[in-house]
Amino acid sequence: MQVDLKYETARRRMIIGIIGCLLYVAGDFLFAATGKGQRTDTIGLFTRVAYLEMSTWRMIVSILCGFVGTLMYYMGFHQMYRVLRIHLTMPGDQIWVRLFRAASIMGSVSWAWVHAMFMTDALIFKYVVEAYGETEKAAEIANRVFLANGPGMLTAYIVCDMGLTVIMMALVLKRKIPLKNTGTRLLALLCNPLMLPGIVGNLLTLLPWPLNQLDHGTESFGHALVLILGLTLLRQYRHRNDALELLPD
Repeated sequence: MQVDLKYETARRRMIIGIIGCLLYVAGDFLFAATGKGQRTDTIGLFTRVAYLEMSTWRMIVSILCGFVGTLMYYMGFHQMYRVLRIHLTMPGDQIWVRLFRAASIMGSVSWAWVHAMFMTDALIFKYVVEAYGETEKAAEIANRVFLANGPGMLTAYIVCDMGLTVIMMALVLKRKIPLKNTGTRLLALLCNPLMLPGIVGNLLTLLPWPLNQLDHGTESFGHALVLILGLTLLRQYRHRNDALELLPD
């Protein structure tokens, strides 16, 4: 009974993390989805014309999704880190545990900020245009704010998204994640923040509206798939007292 309790607690926390990633997906969709025939072009580096027609409530909810999702994200990824500590015990494997820890901490720190940053830039553009009617000048201001936040966002992207992608692909290719056959391992190579949007997301953009809007959030959904692989890894320890000692009560 004690083993089952520890297993269920760990599983529940990882599911909470998956739900947090789905909140990111919702926030991404609210931020980026456009209506049929709506302009999707940008002014300068970043500012999209569609922001002028976007309801403010969408931007507010997107920020909230990032904030609440980050709390849940930490619970799930911290639990997966503990599972990896149990599973990867060979000396050569410890680098993957440490890298996973660094990537998950960066995600826990940065996800709420990234959502708020994108929405703040959109709100700056929208409000300046509404107040002064200067579309080009408003876009210039918004782009400059975005560039000022750029180094932090790039760091988060490299450490979190790229880091998790490399780590999870390595664990799959090295057969550290227990998968049944080659086919499932090939599918598992998509379970990370960059391969999913890079392949599936780009294919979705080729579909007609509104199906092409499903591309928004594929990067965040890739994080959810990381935790789904973590659940696969956790399942094999369900009846092992020695392994589950590291899991929370």
